[in-house]
Amino acid sequence: MTQINRYNIDQLLDSGKLEVAMKNGRWWQLRRNGATKTWKTDPERIRVPVKMGMYGYDVIATYSQDLGPKGGHLLNSPYIRIREG
Repeated sequence: MTQINRYNIDQLLDSGKLEVAMKNGRWWQLRRNGATKTWKTDPERIRVPVKMGMYGYDVIATYSQDLGPKGGHLLNSPYIRIREG
């Protein structure tokens, strides 16, 4: 299975293949909610705003300091997966 990393996250989001786990056990599709932020001084660092459903907003980042006050998910989070099929 393909791992989610900073090199393929844009392609996975744009193709609608990323999903996030909800509390009820279902998986919702993630959609892009802005541009992927990158840093010149740290090429491994990214931050991608995403949304799910009608009112859900979140962030996917490589470092915990980029997640924001309401939290978010790191790239290696078990709550984010690539949709199969």
